[in-house]
Amino acid sequence: MKLDTLDALEDADLRAIINRSEELLKLRDEDRKAKALSDARALLAAAGLSLKDVAMRGKGARHGKAVPYHAGTLYQHPANKALVWNAKGQKPGWLRELEGQGGKPVEVREVSQSDAVPVTTKKTA
Repeated sequence: MKLDTLDALEDADLRAIINRSEELLKLRDEDRKAKALSDARALLAAAGLSLKDVAMRGKGARHGKAVPYHAGTLYQHPANKALVWNAKGQKPGWLRELEGQGGKPVEVREVSQSDAVPVTTKKTA
């Protein structure tokens, strides 16, 4: 089909051609991706790898295994009761060290509104 032929078409015909063209482009794109994936699998298989091996490469061992800490809960070192963290902000050094050794903090209790430190304003004369 030559581009000059399009000038003679009605609007409805042009829209139909556009829709069909978009469908064809989508199908061709899917075919290209499927072929690329098939080629990649074949290349990896020849090297003794799978797509899963490649996808997992570079992911740390800790990925997805982080301990969930909830703000408003007090966490305490199991051996040193003076070390406490309220789960707000960055983890303190003692907690990182404890987790590095495979330990977990003890969940003490939830902090209630009455435990909160009152904010006072100072009046200057």
